[in-house]
Amino acid sequence: MDDKELDLIYNQQLHDQLAHQTAQAVSRLVEMYPEEFGLENLIPIPQRPMHWSLIWRQQLSYKVLATRYGYEQIMASVNPRARKAIAQIYLEELDQYMQWFPWSWFSNMQFIGAGGFSAVYAVMMTPSYDPQPLRMALKIVDDKLLNEISVQSKAFLPLLFQGLTVCESTGDLMMVMKLSNDGNLEDHMQQLPLGDLDLKTIVGTILRLAANLADLHKAGMCHRNVHPRNIICTDSDYFLVDYRFSTPSLESSSVTTLTKAVYGRLPYVAPEVRQGVYTEKSDIYSLGVIIWQLVSKVIFPSPDVLLDGSHDPNSLVYIIEPVPGLPEWYQKLYIACLEPRPENRPDALEICQALQPIHDSLEYSVPLNPLVTKYIVARRADVADHLRTYAKIKGIVSASTTRLYTLTNLPSTSHFISLPFTQKPFSEIWGTLETVEENPHAPYIKPEPSASGSNSSTIPPNASTI
Repeated sequence: MDDKELDLIYNQQLHDQLAHQTAQAVSRLVEMYPEEFGLENLIPIPQRPMHWSLIWRQQLSYKVLATRYGYEQIMASVNPRARKAIAQIYLEELDQYMQWFPWSWFSNMQFIGAGGFSAVYAVMMTPSYDPQPLRMALKIVDDKLLNEISVQSKAFLPLLFQGLTVCESTGDLMMVMKLSNDGNLEDHMQQLPLGDLDLKTIVGTILRLAANLADLHKAGMCHRNVHPRNIICTDSDYFLVDYRFSTPSLESSSVTTLTKAVYGRLPYVAPEVRQGVYTEKSDIYSLGVIIWQLVSKVIFPSPDVLLDGSHDPNSLVYIIEPVPGLPEWYQKLYIACLEPRPENRPDALEICQALQPIHDSLEYSVPLNPLVTKYIVARRADVADHLRTYAKIKGIVSASTTRLYTLTNLPSTSHFISLPFTQKPFSEIWGTLETVEENPHAPYIKPEPSASGSNSSTIPPNASTI
């Protein structure tokens, strides 16, 4: 055997050995990250060690920094303008969630709008431990924002904030948050009124929002400002945000009564709030309006015309009524959430338990009945006519906004609700449905008026119409 043949044999063996080692390395990679290769149903996902970037972030948390250097030194080192907020973070035991971000990591700062009462800026962040720039948002921290952070942390809600930084030029403490490039739920309904009509997707959105409220209510808190602009989309998922006005459930009614005011948005304010009553079921009422909007795609105009009495009583722009062509269970769900008496509405956990089997039974990409599309087009035309009319009288009429109302000037919107209420608890209503999982697309049939001519949607005199 000559040298040439030996080289061929050696090269072949080397090739085979490298191929074998490569195959083993690929197999180990697949077994470590099976979900990346679509094999999570075949290969169990292993428990992996903590990612190194997370270890970096933990070492920069205010809790670790205080343990290592002491609370007093932390307070002495921060800008005087930020000390009150930092002290509150330690008092509320939020230090374990708060990471320190140096100002030098941020660049390309751009004003993008106002969230609540604070300005919000888009920035590029390049951490020292991760050379890949990240798109983030900064917001000045105030007392209301600290309350929002505290509520989210205590209720184990999805935390969209990442940590804190201090502006070098102003000394303001600023919250570092995920930047929601996908906008809010109202943006989606406005931009794609006919493009998001898949029933499974809609039910999935309701489940996410109900789960957020269930966690919040389980922690003994009320949100007090649930509406579509406070539902943002991040990473193709919806999150309920803006907990600045959240209060303990046991104190919500007393706070409303004592202040004689409510910070909210029409028509999402529950009717009982006008009497100074606010409970978890008031949050459910607001969610019920959103559940109706997810299929009607109605964007409510500004309530200015309601406040000054110039609203045409025959206008349909504020009407909430049955949407034709929907499954019976969907109709009964939002009707139950909008019941005049709070005790008849479901709680957030009941909504989750009722919808989960329906969501599981629905097929993917099943569009809604064409009657829904026709209804959306008609309602959009009504709103467009309304805007044209009142733009001439009052100038440009924007969409409904959150504002501070006193209980005496909070308009009643109960007369805009034209739904067949049953005045029965949700458990009784839902229990009468015939196994909705078996036929989740069965259309709802609107009840006919009774022989006396009275409609079943009329609220009886003894009901709390407020």
